[in-house]
Amino acid sequence: MVPRVPWLYRRVHQNHHQNRITFALAAQDASPAELLSLQMLALSSAWVVGCHPLSEALFHLLNTWLAIEDHCGYDLPWAIHRLLPCFGGAPFHQAHHHIYRGNYAPYFRHWDWLCGTYLGVREEAGSKHGGRTMKRH
Repeated sequence: MVPRVPWLYRRVHQNHHQNRITFALAAQDASPAELLSLQMLALSSAWVVGCHPLSEALFHLLNTWLAIEDHCGYDLPWAIHRLLPCFGGAPFHQAHHHIYRGNYAPYFRHWDWLCGTYLGVREEAGSKHGGRTMKRH
């Protein structure tokens, strides 16, 4: 929704895209409005479904791990997207930070494919952007 509403993007999410080259701390680099709204959504949805506090804590730990892994800028050999191909991983999310128009799904890349926003971008070691170059398939 945010990319389709320009004023919402500028006021809420643009802060997250200050860094075209992602790094682990960029995962939580967001405006106060975005962080608050995401936290409220997480807490209220856990309350609505009657989630056990331990389950909620595990969800937040996994969510933080995945966000850091997606923003670390490295395609690590032990990354979750290598074990579960449905996950996007760092290369998938790096393309989102380079091009801004696609690969919106935070973890499950099939949503981008279903919504027509899948970029089909691969990462190659090489010249620019911190040793990485983005190319379209």
